[in-house]
Amino acid sequence: MRWDGAVTFGDYWLGYTGKTDQTSAHAHVAIQLCIGLQLDVTVEFTDHALTAAGVLIGPSVDHCSLPSPGRVAVLYFYPDAPLGRALNALLDERGKASVSADIVDCVRQASSFHEVVASLERKLVTADSFDTRLSNALDLLREDCAGVGAVSRAASAVGLSSPRLRYFATRQMGVPLSQWIIWRKLERACHALAHAASLSDAAMAGGFADQAHLTRMMRRMVGMSPSRVAMVLRNSSDSFKNQQF
Repeated sequence: MRWDGAVTFGDYWLGYTGKTDQTSAHAHVAIQLCIGLQLDVTVEFTDHALTAAGVLIGPSVDHCSLPSPGRVAVLYFYPDAPLGRALNALLDERGKASVSADIVDCVRQASSFHEVVASLERKLVTADSFDTRLSNALDLLREDCAGVGAVSRAASAVGLSSPRLRYFATRQMGVPLSQWIIWRKLERACHALAHAASLSDAAMAGGFADQAHLTRMMRRMVGMSPSRVAMVLRNSSDSFKNQQF
C-alpha cells in the first residue's frame, strides 16, 4: 500500500492502512480482515489473543486491537456482500481465523485496496444462494434505514412479513437486521464527519437520536469515539468523500 493513515471506501467495504492504536473492546457487523504488512498482528478476544500474519474476525465477535509495531492493512466487508459471505465461511466456530498465506500475500503485494478486493473476489467468491428478497429489501433499507417503519416497508415491498425478513437476515448474514441498520447509519454519520460536520450534525445525518446515541453506537461497534474516528476520516480518500449516502 502506498499511503498511510487514511481510509478508502468501496461499495461494500472499507480499508485502512497505517499504524493501529489500542481500541476498546467492540463488536461490529462487518467481517474484518487485518493483515500485518511487515510483521504479525495481534488481536485480543474475550478469552485469548491471536497473533498471526493475518487475522479474520467475524460479525458480532468481541475483540480489541493492540498498538501495531508495524504498518497494517485492515479491511471491513458488509456481511451481505458476496465477498463478505465468502470470508465468513472461513471463520471457525468462535468467529475468528488465521488467514492463509495466499490471502496475506494478496494484500501485501497489492498497490491499492481496489486491487486487493478484486483479487480476493477472484480467489474466493462463487455462486451462492443469497435470497433475492433479502437482497432487494437491503437495497431499499440503504435508502430508508433511518426512517420509522423502514423494516416494515422493505418487508412489504418484497412480499415478506417483518419477522420473516428479520429471520432471513440473521440466517443468511449472521447478524440481526437491526445491527446491520445501525452499521449503515454509522456509515452515514462517518460520511458527514469526513466532511467536517460537527458531532451533533453527524448524528443527525446518520439518523441517531442525538450525539450521545452516536457515541454509544460508535464505541460499541468501532471501539473509538466519534471525535477520534473523525480525525482519521478527514484524511480519508476522495473515493469516500465523493460517495452519495
